[in-house]
Amino acid sequence: MQERLVHFFMPSYVNEANLIYLLSSVRKRKFPMTRQAKHVRVPVYILCFITEGEGVVVLDGALQKVRPLQLYLLVPGMIVEFPEQGSTFEYYGVWFEPIRLTKTRGRYETLPSLSLSGALSPGHIPVHHPQQILQQIVQLYHHSRQERNRDSLNLRIQLEQLIQNIMKNEPEQPDTVMDERVERSILYMEQHYTDKVSIEQLAEAAGGMPPVAFSRLFRSETGLPPVEYLSNVRMTHAKQMLNTKNSRVKEVAAAVGFRSEFYFSRMFQRMVGVSPTLYMKRGKLKVAVASSLGFEDHLKSVGIEPVCVVDLFQYPGQSNEQYAEQLHSQLLELEQSNPDMIIADHYHTEFREQFKQTAAPVFLDFSVWDWKGNFEKIAELVNREREAAEMLTRLDVQTETTGQTLRRILGQERMTIMQVSHRTIGIQGRVNHPLNELVYGELGLRPGNQAPAELWRMELQPEAMPVLETEHLLIHHHHILAGSDKMYDQLTRTAAWPQIPAVKDGKVKRIPNWFVMSWTPLGRQRIMNELMAAVGEHQQR
Repeated sequence: MQERLVHFFMPSYVNEANLIYLLSSVRKRKFPMTRQAKHVRVPVYILCFITEGEGVVVLDGALQKVRPLQLYLLVPGMIVEFPEQGSTFEYYGVWFEPIRLTKTRGRYETLPSLSLSGALSPGHIPVHHPQQILQQIVQLYHHSRQERNRDSLNLRIQLEQLIQNIMKNEPEQPDTVMDERVERSILYMEQHYTDKVSIEQLAEAAGGMPPVAFSRLFRSETGLPPVEYLSNVRMTHAKQMLNTKNSRVKEVAAAVGFRSEFYFSRMFQRMVGVSPTLYMKRGKLKVAVASSLGFEDHLKSVGIEPVCVVDLFQYPGQSNEQYAEQLHSQLLELEQSNPDMIIADHYHTEFREQFKQTAAPVFLDFSVWDWKGNFEKIAELVNREREAAEMLTRLDVQTETTGQTLRRILGQERMTIMQVSHRTIGIQGRVNHPLNELVYGELGLRPGNQAPAELWRMELQPEAMPVLETEHLLIHHHHILAGSDKMYDQLTRTAAWPQIPAVKDGKVKRIPNWFVMSWTPLGRQRIMNELMAAVGEHQQR
């Protein structure tokens, strides 16, 4: 049969390699067969067309949101991970083998192909007209089940036509090409970052533009001024060099275009957060944490146990005497732990100089509330970028599967999150806070009608509380020492309280401090677990 195929697919050119595709089988299947977490190593090439089911899988460490009418190419050695309690998918699978034909000395030889040479990329294959592809696969499936057609050349030709049609069906990539002049200037930076580079030189490299016009164009295309972009290029190369064995700061500084080792170190400290010397040791550092936001969980997420964790914030309701005693005790504990680095949040900026007496402090940027950016920054500082990426993938899988389950259970029911402090009642908005983005954005739960659409929180006094239109009410009592329980008691005595649907149905639940927990991957996992438990509790009533 292979000789006939060789003759049929004989290339018209010589001294070149040509791929043909040998059909193994076409099957209609479900996967996974169990609801338990499962890892599968793909043994062969499979074109997988999803017909039913919606959920997530992890392909070679990358999260994929699987939907009907999607096409995937699975290749030998690929690892497919199915989350526990995930969805079941139905699919048509086309098992095949690519064979490479090579003409040598006037004769064609066949060899197994180790890859498809870029013809199709592994993973999700976007197609313009999925129904056409499905129709071809279904036709191939039915023909393959007919006894007389098995192993026929006709099936091999249909497979070839299917693959060619898939390649033609791939949608054009959106036009996101950067302005060519900016690209030329970036290329110039990459080629000359070791030299002194001026704006005038970059503007000239961009095609002889006026420097002011060039700077304006560059910023609009990249979001950064040219000088800052160049500094990032230099620091990226510097970090790579510092990671190499026996590297020296002075040599690295010179290699990335700095004449002064001192100036390079100062710039590196400002942009990276630690000195070059400390960065070189980042995989072996003893790390302490000073945080009111649970930043120790960032380290635990990537397998590192901090040598010391302190929270030096004076919480409302805590007497000055109590705080002074606690502060002294924690600072002493921090000093005795002898850390190399202290990772701190913005609640601890007043201790910057004090921390410097113990170890190098790193304060994370809170100009934007970016929990994921903070996590990735911390992972880089301790040389655990790979572990951080794996953690984020696991978190994405849990978020997707939990969201699907909660949306199915809750249907059109709404959920409101409230924080009661000693001063006000706070109703969480739908955006601009890690907790809001998790619950209403990533999990896709319906907010109560009073949840503000564009604020992270709306605060009011108990007497101003409207009748909340929500079927579920989750409440955190904040600063209990300062009197949040009294504020909650006032709230429950208002005329509006008993009219709230969640109160009528007994679907009010007290929660721990999700507002802090939402800043870390482990905290977000716990929030999702507690949400599942809370909704399950209400279902059983």
